[in-house]
Amino acid sequence: MRLNTSILALSLAAALSGCNEADKSQQTSTVGWYLDHRDDLALAIKACRDNPGELGTTPNCINANEARNKITIQEMKDALK
Repeated sequence: MRLNTSILALSLAAALSGCNEADKSQQTSTVGWYLDHRDDLALAIKACRDNPGELGTTPNCINANEARNKITIQEMKDALK
């Protein structure tokens, strides 16, 4: 009986560990990457705004928002020159 319980516990742990595979499939983009890929930045910002409850605290949304902030600050500095 003890062996069956151990096998069941290991099987359950293996099955649950596969639940995060979908999250790992989406690569996280850095702030610098978003600065170099403005079209993708715009798409990411739109996706984050469209679904903030689910995406708002993901690394991609955080990095996209930070890149947008850096761009805004640089545009302000350029406008003051």
